[in-house]
Amino acid sequence: MGEMEKFENLLEEKLVPNRILRKGEVVRGRIVKIDDRTAYIDVGYKVEAIMPREELPPQTKEGDEIKGILVKFSGGVPVLSFQRYLKERLYGFLKSAQEKGKFVEGRVEEILDDAYVVNISGLKAILPKSEARQGLRKNSRVVAKIKELSDTKEGLKIVLTEKDFMELIKKRKKERILKQLKVGDVIEGRVIKIDPEKGVTLLIRNALRAFLPKEELSWGRDRNPYNYTEVGEKLKVKVKRIPKDGEFIFVSLRELKPNPWEKAKEVLSKGKVMSGKVVDITEKGVIVELFEGLEGFVPKDEVSYDGSMPKKWENVNVKVLEFNPKAQKLILSIKETLPKPWEEYIKNHPVGSKVKGIVQRFEKASAIVDLGDVKGIIHRSDLSWGRPKRVEDVLTIGEEREFVVLGLEGKFVKLGLKQLQENPWELFLKKYKVGDRIKLKVVSVHPFGAFLEFPEGVEGLLPVSEMDNAKDIKVGDEVEVRIIDIVPHSKVTLSAKEETKVEDIVSEGGESGFTLGELLKKKLKL
Repeated sequence: MGEMEKFENLLEEKLVPNRILRKGEVVRGRIVKIDDRTAYIDVGYKVEAIMPREELPPQTKEGDEIKGILVKFSGGVPVLSFQRYLKERLYGFLKSAQEKGKFVEGRVEEILDDAYVVNISGLKAILPKSEARQGLRKNSRVVAKIKELSDTKEGLKIVLTEKDFMELIKKRKKERILKQLKVGDVIEGRVIKIDPEKGVTLLIRNALRAFLPKEELSWGRDRNPYNYTEVGEKLKVKVKRIPKDGEFIFVSLRELKPNPWEKAKEVLSKGKVMSGKVVDITEKGVIVELFEGLEGFVPKDEVSYDGSMPKKWENVNVKVLEFNPKAQKLILSIKETLPKPWEEYIKNHPVGSKVKGIVQRFEKASAIVDLGDVKGIIHRSDLSWGRPKRVEDVLTIGEEREFVVLGLEGKFVKLGLKQLQENPWELFLKKYKVGDRIKLKVVSVHPFGAFLEFPEGVEGLLPVSEMDNAKDIKVGDEVEVRIIDIVPHSKVTLSAKEETKVEDIVSEGGESGFTLGELLKKKLKL
């Protein structure tokens, strides 16, 4: 024991003969005065004990009782330490709390740049802002675990973390939310993650995670999450499934909207024309979306008249051909909403127009002609003004010819060849009459007679009965004939026999007993 210490002990005994104070002892007293640096405490001594002001607990005032450990005598005056009292009293408790992972409680005393100073029963602890929940203010209650506890020369170093407490709060909050939730509920969450391959993760009330699979984004085929939401955005969704483990729930965005097939029942019917968007093109046809989630199929032969295909995402008009909402079947036609090419063709090439076409094929007594976007048809009767010829005799497959537009016949443009020339009948009727004599060339010979052609192009029939030498007649012969009958625009009948005068008939028949009328009938084959 040093001389100074001996002197202090002696002085102490003299000053307070009725009480002995020892270093390390817990001393209780009442604060009688507080100045800028020191608190003066009545501890039952003739001399008041002192305590550095910075050691006082917050909000301490004169008249309050306080405890402290006697750390030394300074000039015979006892010096107390509240912090050391706290340290010795609380260290064991704090060490146990740290080892067992228990929570300790305190209040925010001071806010620094990157940490909070927390008062735990008078001891100062540090709570880094990175380990704290948001929104702490002065005097905010802190429930934390001890992350670090060490006894240094400067005193106890206590570092806290609120992370476990935050997790606990979240867990309890999550349990409360789950308890209230049921399938079919509509909830709002904040988007915290987007995976374009899988879907969207949301956080419900900052506690419960919800997963929105990309298949549940829309009734339609657009499954790109970025077209529906973005990180940080709030999104309303419908609860679809709640797993037993309660870690997260499954939700749907599309179920907030009506099933498109239900909506379709109200707005669709066979024959209705609607607008849509091409969403896919396949070998068999085109898929058109009428509205989100409602897709219809356009078979290849219902896409266009000329075989052309629309582009993906192009807007098109469609006509409903078949609609079965139960089977979710919708067959559409784009073609039936388009102008009919043959009608457009007639607008651009009215009746009487001359057009060029390529002979494609023969069908019975007609030919099909390629006119570009449309097909033409020419019948045997429109090949020539004369006696109808076989189509094969006038036209050749693959040849290009000029035709005259006669009108429409279904989807075909009706064509004519004979109309390229003036109707020979018009010329014929102006020039000839029954009784006229003319030399004509034989163009064909048949068992029933021969056809002879007038220079105007009309053919006349010379029946066998009107020939004297039917066996000798042949193609190319020139025969003098007489017109004995004309059916305008249809038939001319000729005769190569000598004309019999009426008086000859009368004289011939005078003895035979025939009447004049009968004789005329006999002669003219009437």
